[in-house]
Amino acid sequence: EYVFDSNNMRRRAATALIDAVLCKRGVLKVGWNVAEDRPMVRVLEPGAVFFDQTVRDPDDIRYWLEAAVIPWTEFQRRVKSGAYKSDKLADVTPDRYPKWISDTYKTNDVGPLRDAFEWVTVWEYYDRENNKVMHYVRQADAVVFESEIDYIPYSMFSLNQSAVDCLGLSEVQLVLNQQETINDLLTHMKQIVYLMIPRILYNSELISEEDLNKAVESASGSFVGISPTNAEGIRSLGTLFYEMPIPQVPVGVENFIARQEADAAFISALAEAARGQVAGARTATEMAIIDAQMRTRLATREGHINTALEDVAEKCFYLSKKYMKAAKLVRVSGHEGWSEVGLSEIRDVDVNFSMVSYNPIRQNPSVLAETLLKLFPLLAQDPNVNKRMLMEELITGVGLPSKLLIPAEEVEAQQQAAMQQLAAAQGAPPADGLGGAALPPEIAAMMGGAPEQVASTETTTAAEQQPAEASLAAGGPSPVRA
Repeated sequence: EYVFDSNNMRRRAATALIDAVLCKRGVLKVGWNVAEDRPMVRVLEPGAVFFDQTVRDPDDIRYWLEAAVIPWTEFQRRVKSGAYKSDKLADVTPDRYPKWISDTYKTNDVGPLRDAFEWVTVWEYYDRENNKVMHYVRQADAVVFESEIDYIPYSMFSLNQSAVDCLGLSEVQLVLNQQETINDLLTHMKQIVYLMIPRILYNSELISEEDLNKAVESASGSFVGISPTNAEGIRSLGTLFYEMPIPQVPVGVENFIARQEADAAFISALAEAARGQVAGARTATEMAIIDAQMRTRLATREGHINTALEDVAEKCFYLSKKYMKAAKLVRVSGHEGWSEVGLSEIRDVDVNFSMVSYNPIRQNPSVLAETLLKLFPLLAQDPNVNKRMLMEELITGVGLPSKLLIPAEEVEAQQQAAMQQLAAAQGAPPADGLGGAALPPEIAAMMGGAPEQVASTETTTAAEQQPAEASLAAGGPSPVRA
């Protein structure tokens, strides 16, 4: 979680997902940031990465080749630091950003800006069979860096398999035919809608266009002078204007467009719940149907993304065990505090990551609140359930602020004060005299009722043993005896 948060992994994963939708695949590269002493994750341009296309699974790729375009200043820094060594480094000169890497729409918008800087293209070649990495500069026709490597920094995924190689299929290509058909029909429907705008035809033999424009542009209630060619024929305005036919949109076209949109949604696995159209589901049956539908249609594509992110996490952890120097303060999931993690704690640890996908429909707050309200009476009567935690879950589940609850420390202080006041009123020693221990409610209730019961019993017994004269006040009259 620390590595993903420091790399803004949510934004980077979204960028890689867009690449997979538009450009067939998304490519993530994991490296080590020496300055910040942490793993570094970058999203690469799919067109700048080449690999072995004779295999059908990314794990079987034997070599990777990346056209890494770096600034001229970065290339000079690597030469000065000794990272790049060759007798032909003097032949390397800065150049423009390669236009063949980016798509046409990117070149038109960003091309002028990139041409304002100086770049150098370095080809990074990763040989998986021999575990070697080489950096090649084409201008000098020389290998400027070579070393051994024990991991491949690339993690690639695609949403749709091509069944031929591991290039994948673009999501746009799958629905391209349906989208083109819909666009053509919408273009014709737009023309029909334009023709539906009311238009008025007039007899040009009876009145000129100049007179009509004069009448339209004149003020309300004003008199407009015209010069008709046939004064007798213009006396009846009904014979001057005609109604233009208005076309109607064919019903079959609308149905066909709806069918094409439904086919495209089915191919892209766009369930209604995924588009937010079933956000009001409340019952368990509705939730189960939605969950089954989304798992059936999206399980494969979601699994491809999760596998790539798990691979990125494993590489980040491996690089941390190998290169991390200073300890990091990280927040462990499921705990409120922060823990210090150093190289000694993770050096001998082997970790397997598993992505837990978040489903906002399954965790619908209204469904959880309704379920909790139904179970609250049963849970409140169970002695094994923490009543305070149950109340906290209920308050947060219905969307109320947690500050409505009195803090636990304040509640305990109020209970202690109430017990001490009760004990002082009954003449019993305070709770502090018992070693500071609080009395249970049952014992406190027994103590509260015992003195009254004892006093009542003693009074009754004394009244029965003493004669009637003794019960009278001093100096009072004697009782009358029959």
